[in-house]
Amino acid sequence: MPDTCVLAGVGGCVDAIGVLTLGHLFVSHMSGNTASLGASFGQGHWMQGLPSLVAVPIFVVGLFWGYWLMVRRPTTRQCAWVLLLEAGLLASFLGLLLAGGATGRGWFYYLTITPPLLAMGLQNATLRQVGRSVFPSTYITGVLDTCARAVAQALTVRDYRRDGKPLPAHLDPDSALLARRAAGVWFCYAGGAMLGSAGLLVLDIGVVVIPIVALAVLAFRLFWDAEELTD
Repeated sequence: MPDTCVLAGVGGCVDAIGVLTLGHLFVSHMSGNTASLGASFGQGHWMQGLPSLVAVPIFVVGLFWGYWLMVRRPTTRQCAWVLLLEAGLLASFLGLLLAGGATGRGWFYYLTITPPLLAMGLQNATLRQVGRSVFPSTYITGVLDTCARAVAQALTVRDYRRDGKPLPAHLDPDSALLARRAAGVWFCYAGGAMLGSAGLLVLDIGVVVIPIVALAVLAFRLFWDAEELTD
């Protein structure tokens, strides 16, 4: 669970940075980009909606890339390497921002949005593939869906236990714990977004260093855990 919270915080932080520096483009929230491109295209604002349209396939490539790496070798060590790759992509994003890639809508802008979109796609293919999490780290709508469903199940489980009835197979006896964990992931994502937003006021685009360091630390921990398992 702590690892999931770190990645949720990273996702929220990077997404907020993207919204505030890339012309309100989401880099980990494709539902928002899809709605944005639909709203823009529906009113004939083709150029305004183009970044959101371009963002979706880039994110999907990141997802595919991450799953391809993790499915071939679903180990903790491989997960750490993928997170380091993500950190490298965010470092290149920082470099492009420093070079002025967030201004205008030319080819350099589209080059600048590519690394964080790939990074967020990669991130979603890590912890779940090695059994370290049941939550996607950037699909917050899905996390809230899980939370609400788990709360409904937890209340039903409480009623069955209060009445002394056996639990049906479709009810999860640990649903209350799942609900608390899902809520925790949401809070970490929201907290990461606030950190990214506030950090821009203090550190400007240097705030991107924070998620890079967080990913590097988590990758080191996963490497350490992998060594412990092989001892």
